[in-house]
Amino acid sequence: MAVTSEYLGERMHDRGASESAEGFGVFAVDADWPESRQVTGHGHTPASGDAHVYLWFGSPHFDPEAAHVTVLSATSGNAEAGEALERAFETFYHPDEETPACLPVFAPVAITTDGESVTFELWRSSGNPHWVARGHVGRTDVILTGGGVEPGELSLIRVTDLTSFTNPFASPWMPEPFLG
Repeated sequence: MAVTSEYLGERMHDRGASESAEGFGVFAVDADWPESRQVTGHGHTPASGDAHVYLWFGSPHFDPEAAHVTVLSATSGNAEAGEALERAFETFYHPDEETPACLPVFAPVAITTDGESVTFELWRSSGNPHWVARGHVGRTDVILTGGGVEPGELSLIRVTDLTSFTNPFASPWMPEPFLG
């Protein structure tokens, strides 16, 4: 059975998920992305209805020096979005080092999402090619991290079928995503 956004929504509804899952969408970099497109993580908590999906766009070997973007789509208020943002800020400092006096200040950036301009908060610092952006599309929190590509040049689309993405961590003995 193919894992789709509709299937995920149905599973959450069937399990009596809270309204936090309604309006949840999975977002991806548009189909013109020239490199690998992979599902690198996902999760669903039936009791709360929280769901999240991580997608990777870049080198098939996860080379952080090559142009790349990670997109996290999470139900609004999902703790995973906050944790992803915290991990993303590690591109600006390492936990074993002293935290800099201040992290980069965010600036707004417009990113085309489902054909509309959506304002994201963008964090970047000079001398560091990596950036972090956070936005909200309906009831979905979207966290982007990347490098080698300008975030304002991205175009995000809602994904309804994840079968077109590879999953480098899949194994035949693992259950299908979101089946609980």
